[in-house]
This record gives sequence, C-alpha cells and structure tokens, in this order.
Amino acid sequence: MDTQFNHENDLQNCVDADYVTLNGFSFCTRHGLEVCEKCPIDSISDNNSKIEEMLTEKLSEEEIEKKWKGDSRSPFSVTKQWTRVGSGKPGCLEHKTVACPECFNWGDKILSDIQGKKKTKRAARKGKDKSNTRLE
Repeated sequence: MDTQFNHENDLQNCVDADYVTLNGFSFCTRHGLEVCEKCPIDSISDNNSKIEEMLTEKLSEEEIEKKWKGDSRSPFSVTKQWTRVGSGKPGCLEHKTVACPECFNWGDKILSDIQGKKKTKRAARKGKDKSNTRLE
C-alpha cells in the first residue's frame, strides 16, 4: 500500500509526450530543449524554482544579486543526451543511468556558471595532455 504513494522519484525522472524530466528539470521531449519555440515550451522559471533554496544556501546575497541571471540565464539542452532506460524511465545516454548525478546535476551546473567555473572534465584532460607535451 505504501508504494502507491511513493511517486516522488517518478516525478523527478519521467517522460511523456510533451516533457522529459531529468533530475527535476523539464525539457521538451521532442527536441530536448528547456526553451523550445517549436513545441512551445519554456521551463526555465519552473526549473529555477527547484534550485532557488540550494542557491541561497551556497551563495552569498551579493553573488546572487550580481551574478545570478535567473530566468534570463542561457537555457539548457539535453538534445541527444537522454534515452529511456530500464523500466522506461529517462536516463543519460553516456551512463544509461536514471537521475545521473554526473550528466544531469543542474544545481552544480548553475553554481559553476555563477562562480565562473566552466571548465569541463574534457577541457581539464586536454589541459593536462598539453602540459605533459610541453614538458617533453
């Protein structure tokens, strides 16, 4: 009986004809866009509301005021980054994982953008490769 009321995880990672929701952030199912003029869908405001509390805990008021673009931020895209895995839940293509903390960690992505930490793992690896080449 308790399982019929335990749908929280289902709401954080689900897919239907209009929306795919990955770790709580919604995108148009057809194109994988947070803002899609063709569908038309604009999920930025709703998605931002899901991380506001986390931002106020991790950032100073000054950082939020000066650096957080809110609903004017660049929209995310999950185009060609998700698929249905397991029992039909949406997950990342790279790891085939529902709620993948590496691919769909929206809070960390937004924090990194605000704090100016845009270096990706791939860029970090390239930087290491170049530094090794220079030493030789």
